[in-house]
Amino acid sequence: RYLGITRPLTYPVRQNGKCMAKMILCVWLLSASITIPPLFGWAQNVNDEKVCLISQDFGYTIYSTAVAFYIPMSVMLFMYYQIYKAAKRSAAKHKFAGFPRPEEMEGISMNGVIKLHKESEECTNFSRLLKHDKKNISIFKREQKAATTLGIIVGAFTVCWLPFFLLSTARPFICGTACSCIPLWVERTFLWLGYANSLINPFIYAFFNRDLRTTYRNLLQCRYRNINRKLSAAGMHEALKLAEKPE
Repeated sequence: RYLGITRPLTYPVRQNGKCMAKMILCVWLLSASITIPPLFGWAQNVNDEKVCLISQDFGYTIYSTAVAFYIPMSVMLFMYYQIYKAAKRSAAKHKFAGFPRPEEMEGISMNGVIKLHKESEECTNFSRLLKHDKKNISIFKREQKAATTLGIIVGAFTVCWLPFFLLSTARPFICGTACSCIPLWVERTFLWLGYANSLINPFIYAFFNRDLRTTYRNLLQCRYRNINRKLSAAGMHEALKLAEKPE
């Protein structure tokens, strides 16, 4: 999203299948690095019939919570701050974009009828410049809206999961590695608060995306044909866009 805000024209070109595959592979490898170590001895299990807990080893607890939550959360918050600053700079830059600036009006006289004093080639170049600016503005607005949605998603993720991971980090230091002294209702409340994050995300996306709202409405009303038609139209639109791209 940061690249989408700062480089709106070149970003879509870079997002190809190979790049996506590498990102997905990295996520899976990172997840494996968290879950596999206890299988090879880095574990201190809690023998409590009432509670099912992962390894409570001090080192593993710090490592797993840091890699699974604290580091990703810090990166997301930092990057969103960078997105916010980039969006503010772009907004100031494009505030009056789309309208000819004073220095661009030197060759235009408006006395009831616009008189052009420059050569036709320069007028053509000016027209292309305006078209390019309008395209830039359109892409920027779309990315800015997506960045707003992303900010709310990141905020909801932090609020929902932070209590659970704080508890997970503190538990072995408070209770030791042999048992769990945290009330069961507290653990369940924080865990389900984290699960609630997956519940509210679709509503956040739908609030900011009209197409998603329409799709949800069609799903609830069992209008599957409308969804299929929209997907077919979207696929055709993407195919036409690819066909229009120069080789």
